[in-house]
Amino acid sequence: MSQRLLKFGVVGGIGFIVDVASMTLLSLFLPVIPARAGAFWIAATATWWFNRRFTFEGTDTRAPVKQWGRFLLCASIGFVPNWGCYWILIEWVNNEWIMQLAGSYGLLLWSLIAMIPGVLLGMLANFTLANRWVFLPAPE
Repeated sequence: MSQRLLKFGVVGGIGFIVDVASMTLLSLFLPVIPARAGAFWIAATATWWFNRRFTFEGTDTRAPVKQWGRFLLCASIGFVPNWGCYWILIEWVNNEWIMQLAGSYGLLLWSLIAMIPGVLLGMLANFTLANRWVFLPAPE
């Protein structure tokens, strides 16, 4: 299980990069909160694919659409602590220091920093659900 968790963490790191890149790109066209929500779905799909190929290789691959749907459902459950932590940091934490430090890029920089603890909380929930429900053992 520890090797699988490590692989899941590596894929999560890739997912984080996809998440940040997507959010940064989307925030050029949308406010940060909707950009964050859109980036989540892009990153969740990318991490499903990488987990399917790398972390949980050798598991049942017969129904990819069903598996993807289960993974997105689990990611949605993991999204609750992820989004909740992000929202609290964006809405309730005094971030004036970063606004002064980064100037016009302050809100974007703060929104990227605020993603980190939420992503970690969501990852723990996602691993547990993916390991027990999404990536089932291959049939004999």
